[in-house]
Parts: sequence; structure tokens; C-alpha cells
Amino acid sequence: MRDRRWHICALVALLAVATPAMADVVLPPAIAASPRLKDLRKSMLAGADLSDRSLQQLADAGEGLAAARYAKRLEARQDPAFLDDAAHYYSIAVYADREFAIPRLVAILRGGEADFGPARLRNIQSVLEREANRDPVAAAGLGDLLLKGAPFGQDVPRARDLLLVAAQGGDHKAAIRLAQSHFMGAPGLPPDPPAARPALELALESPDPGVQSIALTLLNQLPGGAPEVFPRQAGIVHPRPRPATLQGATP
Repeated sequence: MRDRRWHICALVALLAVATPAMADVVLPPAIAASPRLKDLRKSMLAGADLSDRSLQQLADAGEGLAAARYAKRLEARQDPAFLDDAAHYYSIAVYADREFAIPRLVAILRGGEADFGPARLRNIQSVLEREANRDPVAAAGLGDLLLKGAPFGQDVPRARDLLLVAAQGGDHKAAIRLAQSHFMGAPGLPPDPPAARPALELALESPDPGVQSIALTLLNQLPGGAPEVFPRQAGIVHPRPRPATLQGATP
């Protein structure tokens, strides 16, 4: 009997270690304080098709998934008049750690059709800056926008820093764009091809033959040329960037 009790206790202990504790969901304060908003959120997570008004209320209260879904509806109207609002709600989703919304936010900003007020634009840039510190998709997107000079204005040194972060995170096309920036130069920044070498060597890790070919062509224009052994040949593989859609997004 004693042996049996010991085996039962041991089994319980093992299950306790093997079963991870479920983290409590931390609701935005405005939702936590509102029974109605909590019910709306539960309905949304259960699969209910909420009205635009209900999604907007949840989004304005800081619910990231609702913000992404509402932004997607606004974007689907294919009317430039709604694009600034769509970008605003995508930025709320990104701020609430819904990273899958980053590509759509960047796409609207890159498109040039949205008309933003200065305050909203500052808020969106702040969200992207925050996310760029930990996400290569955000780093590449913001880097491209700052390199282009719209809609945030041009900041080439910061853009290059961000593109390098993205390249180190596995975005090999960002590495090519960074290298090309060094080759071409910018206002106040003369061309400096040798500075492109680190980015080009990162680009050689790409599984895309086209990206590898561009990197090799540019490397061969530098003193010392291309390395004899590609980093990818040595078994170095970086993760893929996220897909540029909301499909498959989960709560």
C-alpha cells in the first residue's frame, strides 16, 4: 500500500511539472472595467461576427485583435479616405502585440494614398519604432520608409541601422537594400561601397538564388571580392519573415 501511495505521489508531482501553468489574460483597463466590452470580446473570440461599431469600440479600448479586424474592414472598402483610419487601427493592433498586423500597416504607409494628420503620424511612427527593436519585419518596414522619406521624412542613418537589424534577423532583401544605399549614397552621405560588405555577406545566407546573385555581383565590385565559402554553405539559416496577410491570425 505504501509503495502504491508513493507511486501516486510521484505521478502527481510529474504531472505538476509537465503541465505548464496557464497565464492569466491581462485585459486593457477600459475593457476590464466594462462588463459590456468584456462580453463583446468574449463573443468575438468565440467566433461572432461583430458589427463595425462593436469592433471599433473594442479597438478604441485597446483590444488588438479587434483593432486588426476593424482595420481590415476599413481597408477592404478600397477608399483612400479610410486608409488613415485603417493604419491607425493597425497600429493599435501592433501596439497590443498583434505582430501579424505590421505588414498591412507598412503597406498603407508605403502606398502614399493615406492623408495623415501630424499627431496620428507621430503616434504610428512611435509604435513602429517600439516594435522595430524586437521585430525584423517592423525594422525593415520602418527602415524602408525612412530611406524613402515618406511619410515620416528622410533619416538615412536611422534607416540603415534598422535595415541592418532586419538583415541580421533574416530579411535578406533588406540586406540588399542596405547595401545598395551604401553604394548609391544619399544627400550629405557620399557613396561608400566598402561599407556595404557586412550587409552583402548577410545576403549570401539567403535561400533565394536571385538575392545571392545580386549579393555576389555587388561583392565582386569591392576590394577582396566575394568570400570563397557562402555562410549558407556552412549551414547558417535564419528564420523566414512573417507573411504579409492577416490570414491565419489567432487570438
